Amino acid sequence: MTTAKPDIQHEIPVRKFLRLLDYLEKVGIEPAPIAKRGGLDMNRLIQEDPDTLLPGYRYSSLYELAAEEMQKLNVAVPWGAGIGSDIFHFMCYSIINCQTLEEALRRAERYQRMVYPMTGYHIILSVDGDTAELRYHFDNNTIKPQFMPDSWDRVEFSDTVAKASGLRVWHAFMGWLVGRDIDLIDVQISAPEFSTAYTNSVNTVMGATPSYDADYTAMRFHADCLRYRTVHTSESLEAFLRNAVYALIAQDSRPASTGAAIRSLLAKSGAGSLPSFEDMAENLHMSPSSLRRRLQSEGTSYQELKDHYRRDIAMRHLRENTLKIHEIGELLGFLESSSFIRSFRNWTGLTPKQYRSEFFDD
Repeated sequence: MTTAKPDIQHEIPVRKFLRLLDYLEKVGIEPAPIAKRGGLDMNRLIQEDPDTLLPGYRYSSLYELAAEEMQKLNVAVPWGAGIGSDIFHFMCYSIINCQTLEEALRRAERYQRMVYPMTGYHIILSVDGDTAELRYHFDNNTIKPQFMPDSWDRVEFSDTVAKASGLRVWHAFMGWLVGRDIDLIDVQISAPEFSTAYTNSVNTVMGATPSYDADYTAMRFHADCLRYRTVHTSESLEAFLRNAVYALIAQDSRPASTGAAIRSLLAKSGAGSLPSFEDMAENLHMSPSSLRRRLQSEGTSYQELKDHYRRDIAMRHLRENTLKIHEIGELLGFLESSSFIRSFRNWTGLTPKQYRSEFFDD
């Protein structure tokens, strides 16, 4: 699968790049080679105005390279729920085939409990009536000294940073799993406030102002969200993991696309048994009228999304040249070969035979 270059509308100030590189130097990792591998010139970064904005995918690449290097210290990465680390990647692999958000969180909970002796953090999901709570348990005593150098300006608030960044990642990751925002009721952190600016940052990306010095770290949301269908496949997970930090930056800062969620659910359904409009609305926990309005606001329709999905499947099989035309039609749920040929001509302006001939003539 070809992965499109990330949209550069999600931008990060240079000061965040420099903070990460400075942190690497303080923990004993040479930052310049890491910057170079991420396509950045450290000397030029230092000379830039700290408020200059760079594409978010550049920061994502740098962060994941940093996490890769920190793993070589043979200790778990404590920040951001371990995003970018092998442990985070394998957790994603373990849950990607789950059908609902609750199933995914329950499986992630079991996985993290198993690796807790290595990481020092895990999630705990509970439901009380109409409210779901996701706790993020983090044992500050597990942070190795090399990750908290005395010269680091956040060393006194490492507990706050670890817990808040863990919640931020989980909030964005849940949204990515289901292809829509998870509105929070409240957020609490069992550590002191770091700064007003940091609190405002958490509020901006999570949509709730955290309370501090709580008994435990958690976020609460409506329990109905647990029934949301997951919308991703093993293939889309691979694309996500190649740029996970950027994907979560984007998830935090853009409205969820209903069309994108539907495309992912169609891919999970199978080309020959696509859900009805009413079933799709139910899968997305919307009324049919609400779903129709959402799609209209995005300039599309369910029929158009289905047609594009079946068109893409048909074109792929025609290019692969392993199935006969009538077999492709049957795969897509067409009872008559003539119906498939007519639909394909409507989608592309060509018959399947013409499309296959043109492709192989090229």
